[in-house]
Amino acid sequence: MVISNPPSIFENIAATGEMLLATNVTSLSHLQNARYFRHENEIIVLLPTESISARHLRYNPYIHGMIPATENSSFDNIKIDAFAEQLRDSGQLERIGAKFPSGGWTALSENQLAFRFKPMRIEWMNGSDTVGCLTLPANEPQLLHCFFFGIWARIKRWAGILRAPFFSASIAPVVLGAAVAYNRQSEIHWGRLLLTLLGAIYVHAAANVINDYYDHRSGNDAGNRYPTAFSGGSRMIQEKIITPATGFFIALSLFAVTVAIGLYLNAVTNGNIILIIGLVGTFFAFGYSAMPLKLAYRGIGEFAIVSAFGPLIVMGTYYVQVQSLDLIPLLISIPTGILVGLILFINEFQDMTADAEVNKNTLVVKLKSKKVAFYVYSILLIFVYIWLVCFTILGVFPIWTLLTFITIPMVYRAIQITSKHYDKIEELIPANALTIGIHLLLTLLVSVAFLLDAIW
Repeated sequence: MVISNPPSIFENIAATGEMLLATNVTSLSHLQNARYFRHENEIIVLLPTESISARHLRYNPYIHGMIPATENSSFDNIKIDAFAEQLRDSGQLERIGAKFPSGGWTALSENQLAFRFKPMRIEWMNGSDTVGCLTLPANEPQLLHCFFFGIWARIKRWAGILRAPFFSASIAPVVLGAAVAYNRQSEIHWGRLLLTLLGAIYVHAAANVINDYYDHRSGNDAGNRYPTAFSGGSRMIQEKIITPATGFFIALSLFAVTVAIGLYLNAVTNGNIILIIGLVGTFFAFGYSAMPLKLAYRGIGEFAIVSAFGPLIVMGTYYVQVQSLDLIPLLISIPTGILVGLILFINEFQDMTADAEVNKNTLVVKLKSKKVAFYVYSILLIFVYIWLVCFTILGVFPIWTLLTFITIPMVYRAIQITSKHYDKIEELIPANALTIGIHLLLTLLVSVAFLLDAIW
């Protein structure tokens, strides 16, 4: 006989306190034992902040859970399909937390997240046979909420896969190259500029994804026990958001689009300069971590990054606009290239142990000392400003270039933080962020300098 709604079902749920939780984003599911307690007809669950399950719930709030029944029940297990919502309101957390058994709620901290599971369907089972079910239509999320959440979740997922927050490293040098070109000829070919920008972003994204793929294959990212937002890769493969094969396919697709854009730009400009720049850039992007080149594993990955995000992008953008080569865009590309190299370099501080374990001989690993690496970081930061001042005094760069000194407080703060925390993981994160900010702001200020020089 099938029981539709036994009065003991929520008592059974309340009595157990632990479930086998299944989450997924795409086709990959993750199983995890999770502690919970019942609050009215809802289930409150604590999950470690960096757990795969918690990460999955950012993209897909639907969960499946299996709870063993109590000894006196007429069934073996309870299966739950539920909609998850993260509890964020501090007052609500306190009220619900007061009911958490055995003082377990006191463990809630920045390292744990609380979720409310709202059951939509509950089944109780004997073996694999369903002997009863309870549906709760009131817990079904609204259609409009699902629609907008789905869109936002896809945006977040793709931003994570492509590491989109780092695209400023490729966007800023395109802006700089266009500004220098405008300074030369007082006009911009907007269609070509848009294609140049898209090409730079696509090849940057392709490099990010292919790097994640090969760092997964080498065991580098899996062995990184302390990943941050700036180091340790995107974690999309490790957290079962995508499969390695999917990542590889995405990277190849992005490279294909980049090649198509490059071939078109080469066709509409004189000579084969864009073809050469594109081939070298693609070589660096693919070869940074891909076999057999593995430039990052041979201690020349930083050189590839400086070259790609400095001279190659700036000179390529300039050539698409002006269709000639010049010394000025090459000279002004050096600081922005060095700064992107420093973004990578300081991120390698946190990755040093994991990189060394898989023989990924980054510059930090080769220096064998984070303290020495700190001195290299500081010297190169200061060198960027010396470079800009010298060529401004010589009249090569416009006087407006001195606007870049607005960023000096950021440089001072980055060096100060790194000097104190070069051997720490979390404490170094502000310096990681500052280095990105210095690159973006300085490159845009130099771009403004060339535009102002053209106008006045």
